[in-house]
Amino acid sequence: MTFRGLFTLFLVGITSNKTLALHFPMLRRVSTALLVMLLCSSGISSSALAQSLDPEQPSPINNILHFWGNDDLTDCWENFDPEGSSGSAEQGYGEEVDGGDAERLEVDVTCRMKFAFDQNVYLNPGMKITVEIGIRVDHAEVESDEDEDLTITLMKGDTVIDSRSFPNLNNDEDMQLKWEIDVQENSTWWNASDGEPSVRLQISKVGWDASGTPCSGMLQVLKCGGSFRLYYSNNQDGMRTQIQFPIAETPEIVVEEQPADKGLPGFGLISAIGGLAMAGAAFSRVSQRKSRSPPQ
Repeated sequence: MTFRGLFTLFLVGITSNKTLALHFPMLRRVSTALLVMLLCSSGISSSALAQSLDPEQPSPINNILHFWGNDDLTDCWENFDPEGSSGSAEQGYGEEVDGGDAERLEVDVTCRMKFAFDQNVYLNPGMKITVEIGIRVDHAEVESDEDEDLTITLMKGDTVIDSRSFPNLNNDEDMQLKWEIDVQENSTWWNASDGEPSVRLQISKVGWDASGTPCSGMLQVLKCGGSFRLYYSNNQDGMRTQIQFPIAETPEIVVEEQPADKGLPGFGLISAIGGLAMAGAAFSRVSQRKSRSPPQ
């Protein structure tokens, strides 16, 4: 049994003891008040537990962020529900194909949370965030001054938590990317109001034309472009796109109250326990004096 449970039984015993209640009515009132506080505290804990079991909300046991989106990658979203693929592309990926008059593959996609956090999320300091992204890129294997390697950025609201580039990706092949991010001071708390995670993917490369020739020059007459594929969490190709967060129980923030001449409020649980101990000692002394007195 936990300390909270033992202390609750202790208080119940005091409040139900008729002898103590007769000689120390104040002790009974104080004990009853403490018991009510403990029961209310238990109710809050149960509410927090129920909230943590919501499959759409992050918790220490529901700590993997999944990715979903539509066919052409114009809409990409995230949630913590592994079964929350409703509305996502059935083939398990979204693909942007740049064609027409474009001579380059230009991609700038951001996946955002579908459901807002109900409460702040606390990550275990010193642990690591594990990022896994499955992609497939097709572009011309030539270089230009305008090229930008694939860059993936993890955001917390408007704050950049991590951003890294991936040069020399194999062309037109499935690629499984994986890396870890240390939980530091700027990534410990993720606020429900303005600190939810999002992931931005960017790439700019020379495209192909229909004949398989890199697009370049004023004499280019064939349509050019390339493609970028992001695998979602429900893909059937064995690729993983997810982020695992080391979520911990939210620590309690203790606010010390200034002493005030307003009775019991402000003294805290420790002071109350001390008062109970003193009252118990006083009752013991009274009992001893009565036992030594001759009967009337």
